[in-house]
Formats: sequence, structure tokens, C-alpha cells
Amino acid sequence: MSPDKIPGLRDNVRVLVIPGTDPVGDWMADVIRSEPDMVFLGLVRDLSQVPESLDRLTPDVILVDIGSGILQKGDLLNRLSAPASGAAVIVVAMMGEVDMVRQAMLYGAQGFLLKPFGEADLLSSVRQAFDLIVQRRKESPGAKALPGGTAQEPGERAEVVSIFSPKGGVGCTTLAINLAVALKAASEKPVTLVDGDLRFGDVDTALNITSATSIGTLLPQLDELDNQLLRRSLATHSSGIQVLSAPHNLDAADTIRPEELKRLLVRLAELDAGYLVVDTWSTLDDSTLAILDISQHVIVITTPQVTALRDVHRFMEVLDLLSYELDRTLLVLNHAYHRSEIKLQDMERALGYPIVQTIEYAPGPVTASLNRGVPLVLEYSDTMAAQNIKRLAQMLIERGARAESEGLRLGEGRARRKKAKKRGLFSWRGPAAARGVSL
Repeated sequence: MSPDKIPGLRDNVRVLVIPGTDPVGDWMADVIRSEPDMVFLGLVRDLSQVPESLDRLTPDVILVDIGSGILQKGDLLNRLSAPASGAAVIVVAMMGEVDMVRQAMLYGAQGFLLKPFGEADLLSSVRQAFDLIVQRRKESPGAKALPGGTAQEPGERAEVVSIFSPKGGVGCTTLAINLAVALKAASEKPVTLVDGDLRFGDVDTALNITSATSIGTLLPQLDELDNQLLRRSLATHSSGIQVLSAPHNLDAADTIRPEELKRLLVRLAELDAGYLVVDTWSTLDDSTLAILDISQHVIVITTPQVTALRDVHRFMEVLDLLSYELDRTLLVLNHAYHRSEIKLQDMERALGYPIVQTIEYAPGPVTASLNRGVPLVLEYSDTMAAQNIKRLAQMLIERGARAESEGLRLGEGRARRKKAKKRGLFSWRGPAAARGVSL
């Protein structure tokens, strides 16, 4: 392929690949060749030929596999990553080679990819590295590339949104997935979705993504990961959200302590000033409370069924006893349909708490979206259920903006001050009980 620029496209990204011993290098080469805005410069399998290739080919981005033995040639990696090289280095490694990745970053590499990764992750990393180089060249015309190891300045903490229901099977995962995608589209801020159902989480399956990284693999190495490594450990969905899957096996879930989970979520929230959406499980244990403790928005889901309403009734009482700030709790009615025997007003009276959003009952589109691995708000955006979720996302955005404009800080989920004793939320049941809503 000619290195000449293709008219009408962005500047072509000139990519050089230094492969390892596995076929991943050849696969990356094929992917780069197929992109009209990229120029594949070649595969350099012999490290002794790398300096000459660097001077002759002048790449913008260099993909270096740890398996090439590059770490045994620290001076060479230093040269590749130095500003004078005019290139950004992305190291490619296995998940178990995180220590080697850290070493490469210390030598000056600007990014990394952990195997196995997909075509979208590869292309996104290459383009991101190139865009950073272009931006730095604009800011410092005399500089060819990014200084090695430059880290992004930390931004404000993301708003943590937890999705919970004391009743299983009411649609928490579906809402978490679609709310994260809707928040990304509406706010244009970074959004990370975490599958907090440690034993039976299936966010990755519902989004049709695979990742070698999970909560179970990240936690043992969390102290060794800086923010850049942590951010790049997340899987990227086509919608633009970042995803962290639940542990891949049940044994890992049993070893995760609540304080470890909380520390991981805090680290993730500190990466970007956007949103961190956490899908939870229907058990009110210490791990669930750890998630609620750091949440600025707690979305509680119920359905128009007496059993679901009763469970939410009890959960809200527990929050009150634990002195959680209930104004951070948003009650959502899922599977809402017009012919329900229980009216919305009766549910609110029985619960003693307003339902801020209803989500239309749409079993067909919801099931199809889950089976196909495509979010409802993207594939069936015109359905009433999708529109309801988008409105909920907008409500969260407006809550955050209103707090900011009033000079308030969205704090922790649990109140810091002692609350005045008051009558229980569900001690009054009058009209609802008379209509058969017995909680």
C-alpha cells in the first residue's frame, strides 16, 4: 500500500508491527492493511533490524509484542518510545504479563493491549495513540511525539449509579446495560459499566462481548495498576461504553471481600468525570452495601406485582434504618402495562415513596435485544421502553447538573449525620391496603 495520503480522509496512520512468536502479529497486520486511513509499514521479526526500520519507515504507531523479547532490549524500547522517534509505542501482552506491561510503560510505552482483544480494540488503540501524537505536535510543533509515559491529569470523580432490586428477575441487568448506553449518548461523557453480580453476572453475554479481564482478574493486581493501565484493562463496547465483567468462575466470587470491591469501584470512579453504572444482585449482603455506600444514585427496581412491591417495601425500611439518604434513591417501575390491576398511585401510597419513572412492558423487543446482544436503546430505540430508559438517563444528568449549579456535592450514599427519628415509611397503608396491595 502506498504511504501517500488518501484524499478526503484523516492523515494516514503509519503502523509498524514487531510481533511475538504467536500468530497475533500477522493478524494485526491483516487488520491494519484493511483500514483505508492506515498504512501498514511491515513486520519486523528481528529486533536487530528495528533501528534501521525506524529511521527508514518513520512510523506513527509501533505495535510491540512482549513475546518479541523487547524487554530484554531496554535501550531499544527506550529509543522507540522517545520523543525523537516520532512514534507512539503500544505493547501487546497476555493478561498474566501485567508486570511486564508496567515495565514497558516505565520505558516509555504510551499504551497496551491485553490478549485476547478484538479488531475494534486494536483499531481504537492505534487511532487514539495517533490522535494524541497529532495533538501534541499542534501544541509543540518542535516535538515529534508524546513524551514517554505521559499520563492524563485526573479529572473529577464519576457519578456512581447502582441498579438494585431485592426481587430477582425484574430487569436489573437490562436496565443497567441500556441506562449506561443511554447516558453515554446523552451526556457524551465517559461511561463505565461494571457487572457487580459476582456469581451469576451476564452483562458481557447480554452485550455480546468477550474480555480476558474481569473483576476477579483485576482485584489481585489492583495495587500494581496505575490509572492508564486500569483504564485500558476495560473492554470497549461498540456504543462507546467501557465494560468490566463479573468473575468468570464461581470460586473467584467467594474470595472477593466487600472492601476490595469498594476499593475497585472507587478507583474506577476516579478515572474519568462521567458515570460508573453498577449492576448488582438481589441479595442485601455486605458487598451490596459496599456498592450502595459509594453510590450517588441508587436506582431501585420494582414491578407491578405484590411480591416485588413487598420486597422493595422491606428494602426501603432497611435503608431508612441504616440512615441512608433516601433522596439519592430513585424508584423505577419496570414491566409497567396499562391494564395492571394495581394502579401507580396505589403503589406509591403503599410504598410511601414516589416512582420517578415507569418502563413500559415490552417482552418481545427486550428478549430479542438480549438474545442478539444489542442494547434495546440502540436496536429498538423507537419503542416506549427505550424512550422511558432514555428519560431516566436524562433525569440523572439533570440531577447532577442541578447539584453542581447549586454548589452541592453529590456525596456518599449513607448519611453522615444522625437523622431524626420518624414514623416508618410503610406504617400507613390505608387506601392501598383497601385495594388489595398488602405489603
